[in-house]
Amino acid sequence: MTYREIASAVIGCVGGVGNIVANALCMTRLRNTVANPVLIKRDAIDEIDAVLGTAGRGANGIEVVFGPTTVRGVYKEFSSLTGLDSIVEPIIGSRRPESNFSVHVTTGRKRLADRQDGSADDSEAPAPKTLPDDSDDLLGRLAEFLDDDEAANPFFEQDERPRLLIINGPTLNMLGVLETSIYGSVDYPTLLALCKQAAESEGFKECRCYQSNHEGDLIDTIEDAYGVFDGIIINPGGYAHSSVALLDALKAVSIPAIEVHISDTDAREDFRRDSYVSLGCMETIIGMGVEGYHLAIQHMAAYLRDKKRTAH
Repeated sequence: MTYREIASAVIGCVGGVGNIVANALCMTRLRNTVANPVLIKRDAIDEIDAVLGTAGRGANGIEVVFGPTTVRGVYKEFSSLTGLDSIVEPIIGSRRPESNFSVHVTTGRKRLADRQDGSADDSEAPAPKTLPDDSDDLLGRLAEFLDDDEAANPFFEQDERPRLLIINGPTLNMLGVLETSIYGSVDYPTLLALCKQAAESEGFKECRCYQSNHEGDLIDTIEDAYGVFDGIIINPGGYAHSSVALLDALKAVSIPAIEVHISDTDAREDFRRDSYVSLGCMETIIGMGVEGYHLAIQHMAAYLRDKKRTAH
């Protein structure tokens, strides 16, 4: 599809030109404010060529995520088709040096208790992994890395395939420029593409990715998942260490959840070592970089398959 065709398709999915109040460009996102959010067709947006995902933005906003080059071309055509004034927010370069990660997996419900008595069970932690560094193609390099893992049986019954929700908290949209010595140079659109690829390979019917810097939006998204999604993978970012409200939301919906942190939070500041969110999750994966999402998707798929077999 051309940039103009993509822009036209997005306009149709957000209720047409008459429903669009404002639009803006920021880094990898086409931001839209609409008059009537009920008219937004998020599933249809996800199917548009080159779209990497969507995210809510307040009560009447939606962000459509593209690659950094594509979003500029789409935005230009979008502005032309809508006739709205252009608002371009600052864009920061995203190519920075690599960093390596180790992996540590713990049982989320034990995390704070282990801290309090000074013990921790690392017996189930897999061996550390690092990314190969012989290619400049991040997506291709990461895909090769994921393909090296032993694949679990990815198949569910066609009419019973589960839905997966991936929630990312504050500042994770800035991956690629956010403290690259800690979080690496992989950017957010690449992360979204990898999550969707991994979820598809594991047999999920849908993989919805959501990101917000606002605690209330994250809580709303968890609550909205009730009765819709079968599993949640959440990287709460800094809210892990402060938000009892996110914990309460996870407990309220009782959807199986896995917590992921890109960095090794155990090796950072003391305040990052405890996670309230982990108490609402069946597992916590830390320090594996963006590959931790792939491992979480695999573990969630295996859990849901086992749950289904047990139920039968």
